[in-house]
Formats: sequence, C-alpha cells, structure tokens
Amino acid sequence: MSNARDRLDSLVAELRENPRVELLDCTLTEPLPSDQVSRVIAESGDRLPAGVEEFYRQVGSFRLDWRCTVPEIQQGDSSDHGLVDILPLDKVLGDWSGVTWFPEGEQEFRPVVPFDFFTPEACVAFERGDGGVFKEKLSYHYFGEELTSTHRTFSEYLDLLIASRGYWYWPKTLCAGYEDSAEVADFRRNMPLIFPDHDDAMFQPRPEGK
Repeated sequence: MSNARDRLDSLVAELRENPRVELLDCTLTEPLPSDQVSRVIAESGDRLPAGVEEFYRQVGSFRLDWRCTVPEIQQGDSSDHGLVDILPLDKVLGDWSGVTWFPEGEQEFRPVVPFDFFTPEACVAFERGDGGVFKEKLSYHYFGEELTSTHRTFSEYLDLLIASRGYWYWPKTLCAGYEDSAEVADFRRNMPLIFPDHDDAMFQPRPEGK
C-alpha cells in the first residue's frame, strides 16, 4: 500500500490517454496531517483492517467520474460510466445513523461503514463483526436491502478497483449471487471494448472462506 497515491495518479493519467474514455471529474485530495489521522482513529476506537491506515496517510479522498465514448455501448446514463468516491477517513469513521441505519427503525445494517460511496444507492463498505471489530474483508451494500461480502481484503479491493477503473457497479462481479445481474453482464461485455487489457478472470466471486 506504500504507493497508493502514485497508483491512483497513474490510473487517472491512463484514463486521460484512453480515446474510448472522457474524463469528467477527478479529485485526489491530500491526506490529513499524520497527527490528525492518528487522532481520528483513536477517537473512533476502531482497529482498522490491514492497510487502511497506511492508505489514509497517503490519500485524503478520491473521486473519479468518466464516461465511455464507444458508440455501440453508450447508454446515455450512469451505466456507461466509471464512478469512484473514496470517502475521507473522518467521514468513514463518523456517524452513519440515518444513512446505513435508522435509530427509530431498522438497524439491521448498523455494522455497515461506507468506504467507496460510488453511487447514491450503493457502496463498498467496511463491516463490523462481533464485538464491533471490523472484518478484514470488504462488503458490497445496497442501502436498506443487501449486504454481501466481496471476500477481498482492503489491499485486494484497491488492486481490483484500479484494474476495474471503477466501472459502473463493478464490485458486484466479486459477489456470489449477482452473476446474472444486468450490471455484471454490462461489465463483462463492455470492459474489453473500453480497456483492451481487461482480464475478466480477476473479477469472479470467491467461495466462502477463501
């Protein structure tokens, strides 16, 4: 994770050079000062999954929005976009009541702590397990309805985010049960047309426990 910022910079540079992509938004912010990172973590009382603290000592937040320009696969909506919205650490470790769970109602998803808020209705999140300790594997969450493990660690997720370029709903490709969804079908059909080096074998569900 020591080169996380450089890797995100390289991703943006690659997208700028891709004739099949129009880059609409890219914001890579500076990290919080080291003492503030330590304070935010200490005040939250959380033990972060491996690699997360190191990442946030290099990256404040990262937002990316690109649109595919290949005529035969353009849809004119978000489905032909790449979208990433990695939240700042103080937001990640903040209060998610009223967003992922509701104090006066359903609290089933209280353990969900969004990290990549790539679309208003879904995110990739850290998930608190028994005793409130973060699980090492990140989860895909559709707000109020679905919570599914990606079976990937934070470092693995970051590798795949970069390889996916943040294509629309790409995290669903990692989760069992979504193999026939429209978003996964679009990803598998369109990614090779936009990115000729795409390796679809990287984006497959893993069996439980792997």
